[in-house]
Amino acid sequence: MVVRVKVKLQSATGEVVTAALANSGFEADEPEVILPIKVAERLSIYPKLPIASQVEDYKAVGGVLVKTFLVRGFVKIKVLTDDRDVGPVDVTAVITPGEDEVILSDKLMDMLKIVLLKPGEGIWKFTDDEEGTTRESEHLEKW
Repeated sequence: MVVRVKVKLQSATGEVVTAALANSGFEADEPEVILPIKVAERLSIYPKLPIASQVEDYKAVGGVLVKTFLVRGFVKIKVLTDDRDVGPVDVTAVITPGEDEVILSDKLMDMLKIVLLKPGEGIWKFTDDEEGTTRESEHLEKW
C-alpha cells in the first residue's frame, strides 16, 4: 500500500475531487502535481493549453523521457479530510500523457503539511495534527 490523500483541484473553469498519490520520490523545485489527461480536460487546461504553458521532457521511472505540459498559475489544490481541509496551494500542473493517477511532488506535500508515517501501511498525518493522530490512505482512483 502507499499513501493517497483526497484532494480538490480547481481552475477558473473546472474542479475535480480525487485521490492523489503522495510520492516523496517525486522531487521538484516547486510545488507540482502530475495530472492525467482526463483530469486536465475536466479542469479545462487541456487540450487547449493556457498561454505561457511549456512543453518539457520529464524523466520517468527507469530514466525514460516523457513529454509533459507545464501549466503554471492556473490550478489550486487542497487536501480534504473528514475533519479539515488544508490549502489551497497554487501549484504547477504537469500534464502527463499516459499517466492514470494524480501525483503530488515532495514540495507540494510539504506545503500541504503531509507527513508520511508508514507509507507501506498507508498511514500519514498533517504536520500540525495532535500527537498520536494518524490518518489512513484513500483508495486508488485511476483516470
